[in-house]
Amino acid sequence: MGEAVIAREVFDRLRQATAGDTGVLAELCREYVSEARSTIANLRHALNEGNAAEFRERAHYLKGSSLMIGARHLSQYCATLEQMGRDSDLSAAEPVLEQAVAALRAVEEELTRDLGPVALPAEGSAA
Repeated sequence: MGEAVIAREVFDRLRQATAGDTGVLAELCREYVSEARSTIANLRHALNEGNAAEFRERAHYLKGSSLMIGARHLSQYCATLEQMGRDSDLSAAEPVLEQAVAALRAVEEELTRDLGPVALPAEGSAA
């Protein structure tokens, strides 16, 4: 992961779209992180159940929302997971899912550095 955790040009566009309102941007980030944590939990559940269709759908969702915020590495892991679900072969999904979890943590750390603790949901959220 030589490049930035969050693609700066994507995040800067998001910042411009919120007219530089840090409160609005922080709320968008909180919602993204909360949804991402929940989606990771859904992916784990679908993996444990062997539900490839649900796994593909949740991976696709997280891939898209991660691209919107500029979390490219997380999005790439999700694309891999989505393909596994599409192929109905989840046998190698666990380590990629763990990479996605680590990528989400890195995104959370970068958001916190950029916007402060207000960028993350309250402790106790899923993940």
